[in-house]
Amino acid sequence: MIFKHTWIAVLVFAAGIAFIVSPARGQPSKPPLKNSCIKCHNLMGGKLKAPVEKMRNDRHAEVGLSCADCHGGDPTTLDIMAAKSKAKGFRGAPKPVEIPGFCGTCHGHLEYMRKFNPSMPVGQLSAYITSVHGMKLAKGDIKVATCVSCHGSHSVLQSSKISSPTYPANVAKTCGKCHSDNEYMKDYKIPTDQWRNYQASVHGNLLMVKRDLSAPTCNDCHGNHGAYPPNVNNVSDMCGQCHVNNRELFVKSSHKKAFERLRLPECAICHSNHKVLRATDSMIGDNPTAVCVRCHAKGSPQLQRAVTMRRSIEDLKSAIQKTGEKLKEARRLGMEVSEASFTMKNARISLIKTRTQVHSFSFSEVEWEAVKGKKIADEALGVALSVIEEFKGRRRWVFLPIFLTLYLLGVIYMKIRQIEK
Repeated sequence: MIFKHTWIAVLVFAAGIAFIVSPARGQPSKPPLKNSCIKCHNLMGGKLKAPVEKMRNDRHAEVGLSCADCHGGDPTTLDIMAAKSKAKGFRGAPKPVEIPGFCGTCHGHLEYMRKFNPSMPVGQLSAYITSVHGMKLAKGDIKVATCVSCHGSHSVLQSSKISSPTYPANVAKTCGKCHSDNEYMKDYKIPTDQWRNYQASVHGNLLMVKRDLSAPTCNDCHGNHGAYPPNVNNVSDMCGQCHVNNRELFVKSSHKKAFERLRLPECAICHSNHKVLRATDSMIGDNPTAVCVRCHAKGSPQLQRAVTMRRSIEDLKSAIQKTGEKLKEARRLGMEVSEASFTMKNARISLIKTRTQVHSFSFSEVEWEAVKGKKIADEALGVALSVIEEFKGRRRWVFLPIFLTLYLLGVIYMKIRQIEK
């Protein structure tokens, strides 16, 4: 009992010491530095107060940076002239042409940035200078995007935060602020329907509706700080970052050389660029919705090859559908078809591969993959038909014992009546 009370006393004593030496709860361990910038701008209101309000959630404020770290000056004095003294390094708000260099003062300094995040890149300014935006800014065009156009100025958020304008699902909308504004973009003579088209695309649906962050957005193809439109000849390189197999097949095909000779933007010819719709089998063949008919004349050998490739795909799809229906029927009858059902996974994979082989524009390759898938489906179909027939046979034979049972019951009944008489 004494031992127990001694330990309680020790714990109470330790807690008391911790309370005495620790700072008050909710208070910093050191007194905060004075910041006349915040005090004055809070009193001013309106646009002059806005930076103070926005800085509350700013990434720079999160790591302890404040007004003077970017704008210079002396935040410890309430004297406006002294606070904004150039002798104290006051720089004020940068002009548009100065913004990249202004941000690059810190973001281009490797040793300084390591204090906050050792893995953070520091080449943003170098990349921006090579971008279309950077080159136009250097020529005096202050309408182009700079750092603050995308990241904001006093409300800079990490790209990992869902409310950040550079969060993957928000990037297209951020770019669209300028690129979908007809009036703002009229001097550049480029389309302004990119944002609208991207929203209707399979990429836009995956990213903004289904929240699949692996789906590409503007900066995946154009770059971010070094934004530049892909060259006609390297469109497949851009698409190939994700669609690796499709690109490899296309590069080896006869279309690659033809597209280079005609200066056509490869993948975009069939799939478009910003409005990339989900690929369907109707894109192949000589039907009105097929992309093949845009270049190849009706009745041409090339179009006939497309028709045969489409036929191979349809035959495999039909085999998979028919087998699937029979396997479903067998399961409904209570028959064991789990192994056959499992093998159908390989048939469906063959269908995907058959569709992918279309990018090789080789009928033999498409046909080979389709035949392989159809063989798997036919074998599974044979199993399904076999067990269904087995079930029907069992059902036919089940009537014989019932008939014999009823016959014996009838005989017994007649015998009992005879005995009773």
